[in-house]
This record gives sequence, C-alpha cells and structure tokens, in this order.
Amino acid sequence: MAKSKTTVKNDMVDSKPSKNKEIAKVSSEEKASIAKQKRLAVMEKVLEFISQGLSQTDALSFVGVSYSSWNTWMKNHPELVTDIKRAEISLKVRHLQNIQRHSENDVRASQWLLARKFPSEFGEKATIDMNTKTDDSKVIINVIQQVQKEKHGQVVQVKHELPEETEDEED
Repeated sequence: MAKSKTTVKNDMVDSKPSKNKEIAKVSSEEKASIAKQKRLAVMEKVLEFISQGLSQTDALSFVGVSYSSWNTWMKNHPELVTDIKRAEISLKVRHLQNIQRHSENDVRASQWLLARKFPSEFGEKATIDMNTKTDDSKVIINVIQQVQKEKHGQVVQVKHELPEETEDEED
C-alpha cells in the first residue's frame, strides 16, 4: 500500500504540473481576497468605534490592529482618512443634537455647550487676587495667563495690586 501512495503522489506531481501551479496560484489569490475582506471588515469596525466616541488608538487596540499597520492602510487607502473624519463628525452631530434636544427642557445643556464652544464669552471666569511685595508677581501672572490659554479656554482674570509699603516693613 505504501508503494501505491507514493506512486500516486509521483503520478500526480509528474503528470499535471501546470494544474498544481494553477491551484497554488488560485489559492494565493483567494488568500489575498480573504485578507482584503478581513481588512475591510476591520476598517469598518474601527470607523464604527470612532463614530461611537473611541479614539483611533483605543479602537485599534480593541480590534487588535497596530497603529503602524493602520498608518500603512491609510497611505494605501487615502479615502480612509476622510472616512475617519466623517466618523468623528457624526459623533459630534449626534451629541450636539442630543444637547439641543435636552436644552428645550433644561437650559443647563445650552449653557454647557456655549461655555465650551465660546469660552471667552460664556465660560466660567475665575479671579485670582495677588498681593505681593515684589515684582515676582508679574512672572506668576504670565504663567497663569499661559495656563489659561491651554486649559480648556477657561478665562482667568488676574487682579494684581502691590500693597502699599509701610514703615514697619522697611526695617
């Protein structure tokens, strides 16, 4: 029996070598097609997660795709960048509509949106009183103003008044 199996194998290989190559070629084409379908399914899933509010990094981690692979996909499929932006915008639209719907019953929803969208006009304003004896306070004011710009657009008003020097302090 062992001889017949060997003979059959040899006959198959020897008698039809071109057909075996075609089978191998079709298999690699099928593999490529399957890989492409899987990649498209993963892209769709990532876009779905982004539209639900996940960051790209979190969405990629969830589906098990590395960021470098994702970057390669974006280079090979420029429309993917547009699709990502659309997914992010759809998230914004859905939640803005939700805020608008709730603002009809509760003005706080409108206040919240306005404060974040237009912080210099509608944001909470904090006042910091600084009474110091030296001009070091100017440095502190500059730091506070820089933090103000970086921190969610919150407006911080700084009142700076140097206290009057008294005779006791000069000794």
